[in-house]
Amino acid sequence: MKRILVPGAGYGQEIIIKKAKEMGIFVIVVSPRGNYPGIKYANKMYYEDVRNKERILDIAERENIDGIVSDQNDIPVETIGYVTEQLSLTGNDHATSLLFTQKNLMREKCKEIGVPTISYDIAENVDEGVYIGERIGYPVMCKPVDNQSSKGVFKFSSKEELKQHINKSLSCSFSNKVIIEKHIEGNEYVIEGLAIDRAFKNLLLLERTYFQKKHVFIPSMVTSPTALPAEKAKELLALNETICTSFGLKYGLSHSEFILNLHDNKFYLVETAARGGGVFTSSHLLSYACNMDTAQLIIELCIGKKRDIETIKSAEKAVRYICFYIEQGKIKNIDGIDAIKSMPGILDFYDKNISIGDTYQGLVDKSSRLGPILLGSENLNEIEQTTEKIKETLIIGTENSENAVVWE
Repeated sequence: MKRILVPGAGYGQEIIIKKAKEMGIFVIVVSPRGNYPGIKYANKMYYEDVRNKERILDIAERENIDGIVSDQNDIPVETIGYVTEQLSLTGNDHATSLLFTQKNLMREKCKEIGVPTISYDIAENVDEGVYIGERIGYPVMCKPVDNQSSKGVFKFSSKEELKQHINKSLSCSFSNKVIIEKHIEGNEYVIEGLAIDRAFKNLLLLERTYFQKKHVFIPSMVTSPTALPAEKAKELLALNETICTSFGLKYGLSHSEFILNLHDNKFYLVETAARGGGVFTSSHLLSYACNMDTAQLIIELCIGKKRDIETIKSAEKAVRYICFYIEQGKIKNIDGIDAIKSMPGILDFYDKNISIGDTYQGLVDKSSRLGPILLGSENLNEIEQTTEKIKETLIIGTENSENAVVWE
């Protein structure tokens, strides 16, 4: 029986764990203690910080694993690269994993390979942040160099805003460092890709929409196909292939985010990751759009099963996820979830994060989002129609509002 190690037990890893067990694989899970959904499906559990590379390596050696894999989560990527390299498993090496997780290294590599790069610098305290903001020029984006889920990500339009909020961003960084970069205006695009033995293919191109809330920078929706003209889409896909291959991606999914600058009509990399997109993008949207089981694919790759990338088809269907948030208050009533789940074209509605009696603080970071609601169809028009029905159907009341759902 094959044995794999899965670092993490959140919803993205839960999908991997369950699929591996369906495939007859023994699954060892490493996770911090907590109410993580994947824990109950593990064949064997270790409670550890998944960032502790040496400890995870020790567990992997002791368990004689055939592969290590995770998805939809940046935090285990460096550990996976380290263990993969040390044990000569199938996957990406440690140096590659660093390029895909450390935003400063990501930016420097882009400069090296001639990819347009956003002006940036690294700050470790308020004074350094103020200096960088003044030098780069406002508005600026501020992000932890090594976290995920848009935790600690802010847009600052002035020195006063930066001084007020930068410590929140620093507190979300594992290394207590933030990257401050020039804010670029323009539409944002997401690409899901795949590498098999260094051969790379773009699979799914999506356009991203954001909540309209000051300071926070959090996606509310992604959609494919996009409204990009064919030539610009071709340009973007070629750019992503250049980045992923130059970064050394050897095996597995990639998730890249770009902005098309309104002022010079050039694409700039926001970030790229050596894993599939979160919010069920890789597990649900990519699987539906490309007519494949992405969880099974990446499990097979990690245990060394040979796959021909030419047999993997790029997206042929329309997909979307929609998220929402609740205005500040305690939920008193919820209506419409079952009706939405029964609508044609609904792939899934993740409603486990919505309960009567829960108290919400509005939109703080990505973890404040509710849903997602995942849609798939043969064409975009059907998805647009279903989206409007969803917004009319979902009612969540609080003591402060008859319907506290915010979609935009």
